[in-house]
Amino acid sequence: MRNELRLGCAVDAAMSVIEGKWKAVIICKLAHNGQMRFSELMRGIPTISSKVLANQLKELEEDGIIFRKSTIAAKRVTYSLTEKGYDLGPALVELVKWSLRNMSLKEANLNNTACINFELPSIKA
Repeated sequence: MRNELRLGCAVDAAMSVIEGKWKAVIICKLAHNGQMRFSELMRGIPTISSKVLANQLKELEEDGIIFRKSTIAAKRVTYSLTEKGYDLGPALVELVKWSLRNMSLKEANLNNTACINFELPSIKA
């Protein structure tokens, strides 16, 4: 796992899981839409390249934030949030609230409201 404590700071370790331009967006898309295929994520994030999306998904999977399910018969791969991924929800909602309070909409580049309405489904243990 890549999110070891950096500089002895737990907040920094937590932020390392979602750092990067697209990870928080991917998490919000999956929280909002549920299970998604790679092509659906590509359409939902039109400015991301397929290589970058694949790398971001791989890192999120390695960190236990998303689950990659593939069915050999249907040649279909889907991604969804794990319980650990959903646990990020309240923190992301608070980051959105901070952004709305402290940044103009232009600065925050709020053209996608997926994280504003972060939905936390009930997780079955």
